[in-house]
Amino acid sequence: MGSGKSTIGKLLARELGWPYIDNDAEMAALTGLNEGELAQLPMPELHRFETQYLENISKRPAPFVAAAAASVVDYLANIEILKSVTSIYLRIPLAQIVERAGTKGVGRTNIEGDLKTVLIERFLRRDPIYREVSKYIIDLGAIPHLDAKKISSFLKN
Repeated sequence: MGSGKSTIGKLLARELGWPYIDNDAEMAALTGLNEGELAQLPMPELHRFETQYLENISKRPAPFVAAAAASVVDYLANIEILKSVTSIYLRIPLAQIVERAGTKGVGRTNIEGDLKTVLIERFLRRDPIYREVSKYIIDLGAIPHLDAKKISSFLKN
């Protein structure tokens, strides 16, 4: 949440000439719910849809660029899927996640408790898992276009 998945994903897809698959748009198509309705779902139901989305896109023929919800690493079956594809961890400092996350959008509006506390807990729990499943870890800078170029170089090699 707030790492720049959509921004960098679109830039990277354009750079590579590959299709971009957006997590929220695909989940809306999968469920028949709009993004506002998805944002209001209880977390277990939202995570179930995010898992279905990940399973679905992992079976599509490559190449493409797709963003996935951060929560997918919370489920063991998803970890195996992420290990089987070219997953890229867009890593930003925790302070930037808290700053960027905002309170609107799928997965944000139904967070229980203090947003900052929840984001810190999630980051500390998920960071080692992202590192384990990812083929490439990129520490994001301030310029998304340059980050997309770094990833493009990695994918072309």
